[in-house]
Amino acid sequence: MTTGDMDALSALFADDVVVHVPGTNQLSGDHKGKAAAFTGYMGKVMALTNGEFVFEPHDIVGSEDHAAGIYRYRATRDRQTIEWRHVNVYHVRDGQIVEIWQHPFDFERWNDFWS
Repeated sequence: MTTGDMDALSALFADDVVVHVPGTNQLSGDHKGKAAAFTGYMGKVMALTNGEFVFEPHDIVGSEDHAAGIYRYRATRDRQTIEWRHVNVYHVRDGQIVEIWQHPFDFERWNDFWS
């Protein structure tokens, strides 16, 4: 996504992927299926930020079944910009991501931003 190649990104996800987003904001919840992950969750992120949402990978480590990615995110919404560090934990099956648990470092600030 840092290059905008959504087709390449989509190929990494299983059709039955589940994205777990913490918190009590409008993005929170379990987004089940590739359509919910991309059109629903990511579509909402892009709509809320008018496309002003970027992330930069810091490091990604993993094994055959699991991976963890450490990122720096930046988003602008309602003229407010926030930057935060974030860890995603991935469950991998047959070379595709089947589950993601999101963990923003500064949870309270992050949750308020998306509320």
